[in-house]
Amino acid sequence: MNNIVSGRNVIFKYAEKTVLNEISFSFDEGCIIGLLGENGAGKTTLFDLMCGFLKPSKGEIDICVDPDNISYLPQVVTLPPALRIVEVFEMMSCFQKLSVSQSNMLIKELWPEAMIRRYEEIKKQRSGVCSYGEKRWFVTASMLAIFDKALFILDEPTAGVDVQYRYLIWQLIDKMKKMGKTIVVSSHILDEIGNNTDYFYFLQRSGIRRYDGMRDFLGEFNSSTPDEAFIKATVC
Repeated sequence: MNNIVSGRNVIFKYAEKTVLNEISFSFDEGCIIGLLGENGAGKTTLFDLMCGFLKPSKGEIDICVDPDNISYLPQVVTLPPALRIVEVFEMMSCFQKLSVSQSNMLIKELWPEAMIRRYEEIKKQRSGVCSYGEKRWFVTASMLAIFDKALFILDEPTAGVDVQYRYLIWQLIDKMKKMGKTIVVSSHILDEIGNNTDYFYFLQRSGIRRYDGMRDFLGEFNSSTPDEAFIKATVC
């Protein structure tokens, strides 16, 4: 299996503060890869480095895909409050040089039925009156369906999203994998990373380590629950 992104001995510092401490990793093409870590461990910084927004202080990151073939969902999504949800969708379609009818065909093909029904209910609402969770799942699902990219980087896509739509987003992510896409996802919800990724990395201030599943993670820290293993991992 080919690597789509890899890093060797990557160090990143803000002024004198070391955020990433000589980490090495590889993300395989066509996989769903999770990224776990406590707040401040450097997950978003690593994503910014992968996208080229930042440069490593030392070490190398190799991206085996054109930057234009990467789609990045940041941790914070802000929509113009005066725009209706359907107008946001039209704007996103325009960015991809798609007509609205083309984009509508894609979501009908790729979105779960429950997601389509909810979109029809909220599409005429102004984004300013929609909940954060509604805006979050809508932007995430739209990006996955209509942005034809090889690599998707999703920084906590299910944060603030109801259980039902978290489940539907992961269904959509799995469809993207079956289409040959690579998806890298960070989350603070341990079970969804354990249940839906091919493998995941745990990032902490002292470094990074790969785990081939939640059972591997639990065994490493002699824990009976993901939360217990997470707590033990953060003090290592």
